[in-house]
Amino acid sequence: MNTLIVLGSGTSTGIPMANGNWGNCDPLNPKNYRLRTSIFLQTQKGSHIIIDTGPDLRTQCLQNNITKINAAIITHDHADHLHGLDDLRPFCFGTPPTSIPLYTSQTCFDLMEARFPYIFNAHPQTSKIGGGIPLLELKSVETNKKVKIDQDEFEFFMLPHGLGETLGLVHRNMAYIVDCHEIPEQRLDFLAQAKLDTLLLDCVTDIPHKTHLWLERSFEYANKIGAKNTYLIHMGNKLDHEELNKLCQQQRNISIKPAFDGMTLRY
Repeated sequence: MNTLIVLGSGTSTGIPMANGNWGNCDPLNPKNYRLRTSIFLQTQKGSHIIIDTGPDLRTQCLQNNITKINAAIITHDHADHLHGLDDLRPFCFGTPPTSIPLYTSQTCFDLMEARFPYIFNAHPQTSKIGGGIPLLELKSVETNKKVKIDQDEFEFFMLPHGLGETLGLVHRNMAYIVDCHEIPEQRLDFLAQAKLDTLLLDCVTDIPHKTHLWLERSFEYANKIGAKNTYLIHMGNKLDHEELNKLCQQQRNISIKPAFDGMTLRY
């Protein structure tokens, strides 16, 4: 079996926000405490893969006892999915140091090179002074084709996210879809035909949103895809865990639940 850990289930601000705002979320329920969205895979073949490196990455690794990362996948370049990149550095330490391949779309590849020149365009001596830099090998992925990462095969596809795009992915019978405002019909058909066991699906709020899926649309897509188990992720502070769980239970044709930080799934 493959193991998936939800490192963070929250939207870009996290919950509570930095100013202490919990919105509609009950602060007494620990499942409403949400770090920025990221997941970790420990696959049956022995790979340890992190998907997205947000600003909470150090805390997430410590909370979930993650001591090894073989590869990383970045869905897109927004800060809440990328700006913890330097926290991959300790996973490169060793004698000799270990490099980590980092997979993303070509667009995100180019933006990351420009945004983190001290990592990707560093002087050859940079890693030998001070605390060094994370040894990351940027690799752009081909979409709609099988891509081998470490010992496992993934399939990637692009989804619209505001004025940009984000990577969705399938690994075996699990799909991960965050940060998109729609899923094109052709992609819905592909996901339905995949007969998924596990689907993690974007759901940022309870009203229509310009750059993300919202509750009504997430329910619509979950029904069309028909995964055995669907988990809502990337949730904002209008979505209290218990209240959202009650709404999910009203969906009679599918099994759907809100994810929460630290949730462990098998697929």
